[in-house]
Amino acid sequence: MNNNELHHLKIAWLAAEEAGDKQTQFALLRDYPEAQEALIDFIAAYRITEPGETNEQQVEVLPLTQRAYATALERVYGPSMASADLRQLRVQKGLSLAEAARGLHLGIDVWKKFEDGVIELFSLSERQLARLAHFFQVSAEQFGGMLNNSQPLPALDRRQTAQAARRTSDRRKKQSFDEAIKKSTMSKEQKKEWLA
Repeated sequence: MNNNELHHLKIAWLAAEEAGDKQTQFALLRDYPEAQEALIDFIAAYRITEPGETNEQQVEVLPLTQRAYATALERVYGPSMASADLRQLRVQKGLSLAEAARGLHLGIDVWKKFEDGVIELFSLSERQLARLAHFFQVSAEQFGGMLNNSQPLPALDRRQTAQAARRTSDRRKKQSFDEAIKKSTMSKEQKKEWLA
């Protein structure tokens, strides 16, 4: 079985998982014996990385999980998309910050929060995520991965005190998409368009 067929089986298993369809999941394992071992490994990895209660052990494993996730993306989508962030994606598409924001009907301040990794991925609805991904002509999974890779550009201020650095990092605390929209300078129509 080639990687493409295995990839489709994994997607089918995930779709059945989202639908709560255990019969389809068992059927996939039963009907594709040549892919059973790879599917079982995939299911085990899915269960281990499933969001749940945060505990100390999960916090310690997080960097390892992120590296594994990046490696998996690299294998599926190639090296260029796996480690890219939203700033790199925008530049790759030949868009300025203002052009990207205008094309998405977002405020520049909101799009900047995306590029700085301030917006929490889980706060986006499927519709919102699909709309953002469609604009950049990538899959929702790719967009989500790039959002998770996004972080602010480092500021080179050698005179900055530790206290000022803490204040700067406090301003970059994660924020929900709805919260960013509500605090934005966007027009009421634009806010309604995204929050509806």
